[in-house]
Amino acid sequence: MAKIKNKKSNLADNYAKIRKQQLNKKTLTPFEIHVNKTKQNVLGRKSKVDHGLPGIARTKAITKRKNTLLLEYKVKDKDNIFLDRRIGEKNSGMSEEDKAMARFAAERIKAHKKKDIFNLNDEEILTHRGQSLIDIEKYDNPRSDEDDYSDDENKTGKLDKKFVEDAHFGGGVLSKSTSQMSRKDLIDQLIYESKKRKAERQKIREQTIDLTEKLDSEWHDLLPLVSSSKLKEIEDKPKVDDYDISLRTLKYEARGMPTDKLKSEEEIVKKEKLALEKLEEDRLMRMKGFSDEAEFQRNHKSADDLDNFKIERIEDKSSDNESNDDKIKLIKLCNAEITKNKKNNSEEEVNNEIDQDNDDDKEDEEGNKIDEDSDENIEEESDNLSDLKDSDSSDNEKEENVEDKAFANANNIQAVEKALCKNIECIKGNNIKANDDSIASSNNSKADVSIGIKEAMMEKARQELPYTFTAPVTYKELQALIKDYNPDYQSVVIERIIKCNHWKLSNENKEKLSNLFSFLLQYLNDCTFGNDLEELTKFFQLFDRLCPHLYDLTHANPESTKLCLHDILKEKHSIFEKSIKTYPKLDTLFLFKLVSILYPTSDFRHPIVTPCLVFMSQILFKCKVRRKQDISKGLFLCTLILEYTILNKRWSPSVINFLRGIIFISLPKPFSKLIKVLPPFKTANEFSNLLVLEEDQKNLKVNSVTTRMLIEDLCSEALDDSYRLRTFITTINLLHEFKEQYKELDSAYYIFEPILTLLKYGSLERYPAEVKKKVNDLVADLTKLNDKKLKYLVFNKKKPKALRMYEPRIEVVYDGKKHKPMSKAKAEREKLLHKLKKETKSAIREVRKDNAFLSKVKIKQQIASDIERKRKVKEIFGDAAKQQSEIKKFKRK
Repeated sequence: MAKIKNKKSNLADNYAKIRKQQLNKKTLTPFEIHVNKTKQNVLGRKSKVDHGLPGIARTKAITKRKNTLLLEYKVKDKDNIFLDRRIGEKNSGMSEEDKAMARFAAERIKAHKKKDIFNLNDEEILTHRGQSLIDIEKYDNPRSDEDDYSDDENKTGKLDKKFVEDAHFGGGVLSKSTSQMSRKDLIDQLIYESKKRKAERQKIREQTIDLTEKLDSEWHDLLPLVSSSKLKEIEDKPKVDDYDISLRTLKYEARGMPTDKLKSEEEIVKKEKLALEKLEEDRLMRMKGFSDEAEFQRNHKSADDLDNFKIERIEDKSSDNESNDDKIKLIKLCNAEITKNKKNNSEEEVNNEIDQDNDDDKEDEEGNKIDEDSDENIEEESDNLSDLKDSDSSDNEKEENVEDKAFANANNIQAVEKALCKNIECIKGNNIKANDDSIASSNNSKADVSIGIKEAMMEKARQELPYTFTAPVTYKELQALIKDYNPDYQSVVIERIIKCNHWKLSNENKEKLSNLFSFLLQYLNDCTFGNDLEELTKFFQLFDRLCPHLYDLTHANPESTKLCLHDILKEKHSIFEKSIKTYPKLDTLFLFKLVSILYPTSDFRHPIVTPCLVFMSQILFKCKVRRKQDISKGLFLCTLILEYTILNKRWSPSVINFLRGIIFISLPKPFSKLIKVLPPFKTANEFSNLLVLEEDQKNLKVNSVTTRMLIEDLCSEALDDSYRLRTFITTINLLHEFKEQYKELDSAYYIFEPILTLLKYGSLERYPAEVKKKVNDLVADLTKLNDKKLKYLVFNKKKPKALRMYEPRIEVVYDGKKHKPMSKAKAEREKLLHKLKKETKSAIREVRKDNAFLSKVKIKQQIASDIERKRKVKEIFGDAAKQQSEIKKFKRK
């Protein structure tokens, strides 16, 4: 076969193909081209949208819709694919049980989301024989109805086999009659036997119930008989897997628990007031001798009190076990009486200690001792009765001290207990009278105990603080309310006054509480005039307890409290101006401390804080330092100013000058260099060596506790080396704090330079080594302040003058649109809004075109279906006509 050579394409063939394509290519007419006009022609820019082809664009759009929208329309509402969405069906690692569990959990979750999402309290109701378990009471003993019938009747519900054979099918020739009883006698015998069996079962049931109730009532008495030394076997529980826990949480759906709604502040205040009123009612009832607790104790019956502590006589017929049981009951009765007496006595002792002694540490120790004694009593009662005789003597010795203090008749109970322990076997018959006497004595002791308890309860209620108070109208009423109590109780009284007369309860209470605020300030002011150390200590304790309540009152009515404090400050300042060279008393100093607690001290200007700061600066500048109290008050004011200015870091020259003066009078003279001080201190006078140490204190050990300033420094006048050392160390510590506060200032070094000079040239030979170390650290820190680089003060540079030029000629071009001047952000927003509007119109246009396309498709389908319907109708009519013609032909024949 000859080999065919490949056809080679030449240039002529290629040219012919191109020519053919050009001829076949449709040429566009000018009517098919849409020219887009441009508003502004930019040179060198090629525009791609200078002309459009509407026909081609429309054809492309229709083709695109046929390939996308039309296909979606055709398969709409048609599902011809089955998807297996069963849980775990495609997971080969899950077993059939796991799949079932997972599907069950999914069904439960789905049901919960549908209908149980708001059912917070609805749970699955468990039933037994058609009755809900919730309806069955706690101590019911539900018995089935099967117990009332015999075994054969329970199984089949029919008559006995023997009865049926004899009564229904008996007799005849073949039957052997073993008895001469008639049918009536047989039925009567059957009824009798049935009743007899029921009576026996009822008797057994009653005996079981009686034994159960007896066991329930006496199980506490049987506990001591069981050895308590047996160790419980600890079973090692297998650790639950996290996966099991998560699976159970999915299996059993979690239900939301209902909670109380959040209460407003007014509701909380009302609730607190009602609680205080209820407590006050209970206290008044206890003062009269009535108590709900006593009725509760009388009505409530535990397992040990089912017989109401009635001791029955022991007869001869009873066995040894019964006598032992009665003995245990009697011993338990005696122990119960003794423990009651112990509890009453311990409560009275604790109340007396709280009323007499205010020291919290002692109360805690005594409370711990009482708790230990009570724990020991509980342990003794829960021990075995095997060593009862041995432990009775030791118990009686411990109980005698308590019983002698509380009740005198407790010895009869002890005698009964000892007699019972020694003569257990003689109780059976011969000692019945003795038992009656012991019962009578125990009843008398019970009456005495109840009277003693009631008297102790009434006395305790009288000593308690009332729970409700009315707001005092005058200062004397407030003074009468709180003057007899210690600071802790005074704080409780003020707290209850505020709660009972809260401003949220009524608008009238605001005025009452504002008056209470002024009365409390007056009361604190009166407490400051004591010169005794004990009175000053009590004042500071009272001030510490009342500050939280004063803070609440300040924010309850800010305007009235602000005016009240403003008037007090004016009054104190006028008193100060009359003796301007003398330090004010403690009533003014505590007012400055109170202001720093009640109001913010970081404000640039405050109507109360700012005057206080100026007032303290005046005191430090103008008051002369002549005695110990002046130095203590000055250091107290320096500490307050540090507290006032620690946040805003405001410079106070009076504080630095006062601390400089304290260091000056603390160092021995003369200095190696002439050093001067500023008023109120003087370089040479009788007070210039007021704080110089008289003795050498080099070997003294110094710590943070021994160097603190004390309350007695504000009231005593005696100067000693201990006070001088504490003052010097406090001054050094304050300088450390102020240095940290002012170190950011440019003039920090020059502020502390005089103090630095004093510390450098002063002698510290008599001071301890720790103090010298602190001073050296302070000197080093102050010296470092000089290394801070300062910025030179320079004038602001003058701006260069612009050359004088002609203004440009600006020609305004009007394009027929009004352009409003706007910011850049607003212009961007307007631009985005314009784009959004444009895109929205375009999207609406496309949606309309899609609707038009779909409507055309629907019309075409409708026309096609109508044509097909007409064709079928014509075909049916034609067939019917043929059939009719055939019928007529058949009839003619």
